[in-house]
This record gives sequence, structure tokens and C-alpha cells, in this order.
Amino acid sequence: MLDSRTETFLCAARLLNFTRAAAELNITQPAVTQHIHGLEEYYGVKLFSQNGRRLSLTEAGSRLFQALTTIRNDELRLRKELPAISAREKTLALGATMTVGEFMLPNPLSQFLHRHPGRQIRLTVDNTANLLSLLERGTLDAAMIEGYFPSENFDALIWQREKFIPVCAAGHSFSSPPATVSDLYQETLILREPGSGTREILEMYLRDRNSDIRRFACIQEISNMNAIRILTENDCGITFLYESVVRDALRRGTIRQIRLEDFDVTHNISFIWRKNSLFSDEYRAIFRELAGK
Repeated sequence: MLDSRTETFLCAARLLNFTRAAAELNITQPAVTQHIHGLEEYYGVKLFSQNGRRLSLTEAGSRLFQALTTIRNDELRLRKELPAISAREKTLALGATMTVGEFMLPNPLSQFLHRHPGRQIRLTVDNTANLLSLLERGTLDAAMIEGYFPSENFDALIWQREKFIPVCAAGHSFSSPPATVSDLYQETLILREPGSGTREILEMYLRDRNSDIRRFACIQEISNMNAIRILTENDCGITFLYESVVRDALRRGTIRQIRLEDFDVTHNISFIWRKNSLFSDEYRAIFRELAGK
């Protein structure tokens, strides 16, 4: 169990403001300062630096914040699991990004549950940014994400490699046959909301080429992947999706791939959890089952 000093430090490091930390913890600001100074004396390092009114973590403070966050998350899980051990109940809190949760995970998860009929699963499907926040807070044990994540904070294994392709309705008409991504800028682009994995992939690709999504004639933001597929089938715009999401539509001939000379993107779907967790071996075993290894 973490003591009051470490809880104060975690709150202050997250907010980077002693006054707000005192209010959130319902203690006085001098108490916050006393707790931080106590930890600095214990570890023999400065944990925060002050530049004018701006507070920031030192390198040592940042390392301690990451380590204590992992310890706190493990402790939260133990607090939930230990009372249930006698009943042999154990809930696994998994996260998945929208594409993974809707199209890639259901079959492997079904097989996992058949092999472990007594295992309880709580699956949260959300965008990458929100899942990373839930992992940081200890709400999730592990997650399968398609977006980018800070590798210094998480251990990761590659679950799948997916082709990322531009597609349009089978009967979509271009003013002239597109050969490069820039030839698509006159089109309406259908894509997910900020923070989603597929959007991040496209935005990073364009940014590396000194461009961005604002170059497209019109942007339609849709938070549901299946809705994006249907809108694309109905010729409401073009989009960029994982091949597995539109494989059936490609087979049926309702959607076709846009063949471009300068777009050949394959992206990793990663299985991640907090770095150095006490439960790392368990998460690796779960990964192997879901990956069929």
C-alpha cells in the first residue's frame, strides 16, 4: 500500500501544481510541500523544478512518477483480486481500439473464453488516447491498440500486422485516375475522431510528407468504424482503413481499393501493459492465447 507521501507526489506530478493537488487531496498546500520534501530527502534527489510560475518534473522525478504509477496500478489490481481468490474469480480488464474491438478481437476472444469458462472479462472499446489514459490510471490491465504509444511507459508485443489501404465505393468516379495521395485531395475524406489509431496513422503519413488532412476538399468525422465502411460503400467519400475491416466488402465488390504509387503502409496492432508490472508474465500468457501462439 502506497503511503500518503507517494500519493501526494503522484497527484502533484500529474497536475504539476501544488495548489490544485492540495485541493484534490483535501489537504493544505504546506502539507503537499512537506510530503514532497520528505520524498526528496528519502531519495536524495530533487523531484520538481520551478521556472517562474511553471512547475515541471526533473528527470529523477519523471522516473519516480513512472515507477510509482506502475506500483499503484498493480496494488489497485491486487486490492480487487485478493478478496476473490477463495471464490476463484478474477476479472481481466482489457481494452481495445475501435477497429480491433469490432473486427479483429471477437473471434480470438471467443476462443479464449471457451478455454477459460470461469474467467471474467471486462472489455472496453475506445480510441487509443482514452485507452492509454485508462491504462495509466490502472482501470485497464492491458490493451490492444493500433495507435502510437509512449514505449518508455509500456511493455508491448506485436499482436498482428495489418495492411492500411485507401478505399472508395466500387462505382466511385474520379475526375482523373489517382496515382498518388495528393491526387485524392479534391475528394471528401471520411475518418475517425482525433485520438483514434487509424487517424493517427494517416496524419503521421501526411506529416512526414509535409502535408495534413486539411488538404482534402471536405472532412467527415465519424466515430464508428462500421458506419465509415457503410458511408464509403454508399459513395459519401473515400477513406483509409485496415484491409481486414473491408475484406468482405472488397470480396462482395461494394468497395474497391484505390491503388496508389506512394502509399504502401503496414501497421502493427500492439498488445500493451504498464512497464515492469508484477503481472507481466500473466499478460504475456494471455497475449499468446489471443494471438494463437
